[in-house]
Amino acid sequence: MSTTPPNQPPYPPSGDTNAPFDPTNVNDPRYDPSRDPRYDPRWQKAQQRYYRDQQRMADRQGRAQQKAAAAAWKMQARVQRDQMKMYWRGQRRTSLIGPILLITIGLIFFLVHSGKISTIGFFNWYAHWWPLLFIAVGVLRLAEWAIDRAMAPADAPPMRYSIGGGVIFVLVVLACVGLASHTLQWRADNNGMQFFGFKGEGMEHFFGQKHEEDAAPMLRTIQANGSLSIVNPRGDISVAGTSDDGQIHLSVHKSVYTNSDNAASDRMRDLTPVFEGADDNLTLRVPTVQGGTADVTLLVPPATHLLLNSTRGDVHVTNMKAPLVVTADNGDVEVAAITGPVQVHGNNRHHDISVRSVAGDAIVDGTGDEVTLTDVTGSATIHGDFFGGANVQRVSGRVAYNSSRTDLNFSKLYGSFSIDRDDIEADQVVGPALVQTRSRNVTLNKVSGELKVVNNHGDVKVDAAMPVGSLTIDNQNGSVTLTLPDKGKFNLQAETSDGDVHSEFGATNSPGKGILTGTVNGGGPQVRINTSHGDISVSRNMTGGLTPPPPPQKLSGVPVPPTPPDTLNIPMPDVNAITANALKQAQDALEASQKSLEDAKDLTREQKEQARREIEQAKEKMKEARDKQRQADQLARDAARKAKQQQDQ
Repeated sequence: MSTTPPNQPPYPPSGDTNAPFDPTNVNDPRYDPSRDPRYDPRWQKAQQRYYRDQQRMADRQGRAQQKAAAAAWKMQARVQRDQMKMYWRGQRRTSLIGPILLITIGLIFFLVHSGKISTIGFFNWYAHWWPLLFIAVGVLRLAEWAIDRAMAPADAPPMRYSIGGGVIFVLVVLACVGLASHTLQWRADNNGMQFFGFKGEGMEHFFGQKHEEDAAPMLRTIQANGSLSIVNPRGDISVAGTSDDGQIHLSVHKSVYTNSDNAASDRMRDLTPVFEGADDNLTLRVPTVQGGTADVTLLVPPATHLLLNSTRGDVHVTNMKAPLVVTADNGDVEVAAITGPVQVHGNNRHHDISVRSVAGDAIVDGTGDEVTLTDVTGSATIHGDFFGGANVQRVSGRVAYNSSRTDLNFSKLYGSFSIDRDDIEADQVVGPALVQTRSRNVTLNKVSGELKVVNNHGDVKVDAAMPVGSLTIDNQNGSVTLTLPDKGKFNLQAETSDGDVHSEFGATNSPGKGILTGTVNGGGPQVRINTSHGDISVSRNMTGGLTPPPPPQKLSGVPVPPTPPDTLNIPMPDVNAITANALKQAQDALEASQKSLEDAKDLTREQKEQARREIEQAKEKMKEARDKQRQADQLARDAARKAKQQQDQ
């Protein structure tokens, strides 16, 4: 009987009975399951270890392939990105904003450096208008984009537009400067800088204690009808044409801030004004001294041509009979009783300008707070931005006011004219007259002759007088009220796009809504009114013609220098001589005492103490002499002021 399992070939297949024994061959008759290594736990662990190593090897190969694929993908993406950058760089259009901005900044720096424009005036303007810089940049960039799109072919690839990182940085810096300027301007307007002790009088007080001195009066001869230029960087300038001896009388009040008495003496000496030039063309120049100011007061012949230049300080000029030119960068200006043309240039929005009683033309330009012109027999011109407004009264010639917001012209002004932030008011105006403004209410009373009013966002009220001239009122977003003489002859045409029309003249009619036409008293000059979003009212008045004001009081010649009060019991020149002599004697005594104390090294203690007491007494005498001189000057100024008041009365 065969031992071969069913369905298995006989063992051995080759019939060789000497074949080696395979313990894993279940068909071998000698097969013993207990000797099969596959059931041995050690063999099973070895097999598991082998399979695990094979799996790890396969995982390593898979990860290596993935890394290689990722690196290849990154490299390809980087190459594509670089190609796109190169493409867009080739398609980028550079902007003209950068060069234009650099040219503008360089031009402004050049004008400031050359003195064509003032630094303070420019920053006052820039603090208000700096946001327009970004609007201009945006408009210019939009225009460049539109031009490129219009000129590019239809099949052209898209372009890339950029102004550059450098231009953006410059714009950010300019915005910071604008915000800082606006903040400082707001603090100045609201007295915010007073917290730091700065009240617009300069920073001299930061240098130490204040030392004051009234210098001895100075005399200088000037030729008849000569010219005098006064340059004072720090301090007030006061000039009066009351000298009748052909000489210039100069008084100086010096102030120095320092913590050292020796430095104060040196700076007082350096602060002495100096006359330069010939007798027919003199220049009075006050040196610039750190921490020092000098207030100069001059009595000059009335026919002297004056040219005043004040960097920081007020200017007062009276009783002159020659042309006058004043430039004040930081201070109030007061001009009165001048026979001749007057020109005043202001350069600070926080200071006022006042010009009164001028027998000639008066011109005020620049920037300032409030400007006043009164009793001008010539023309009156105001050109610039005066943020506190303007007041003009009684001008025999033409009146012109030109600012960034308003243009105004009158042929004559019998009454008054005022302008502020919200309103324009004028009374007794002689045409031809023009008022062109925006965002203000316009009120004109007793206007005769031709008139044109152009306004936007404000009401207009006009009271016309005889004779009625051509009247044109163009208003936007505001009502119009017009009163005309009952006996006036004119042709009326009024129209509003959104409002009612009313007339007290029966000859007028309404051909349509918001329209009024007609001929009054037989017709005459054209009266045309046009407004939008407002009512129109035309009424009667009984106003006749304008009556010219009486001529201003004739300016007197050179007033006689007033005699000081009797409290001094001596004339004013003797007072000056005595106080100057006393001051000189006290100064000599002080110097002699100090020299004696320095030279006598071997003195006893009692002698040194005696010398120090003498020095203190000399100082007291100097102080008393200065006080007497200051009192004498004040009494002289009070007497001159009283004499002028009596003269005006």
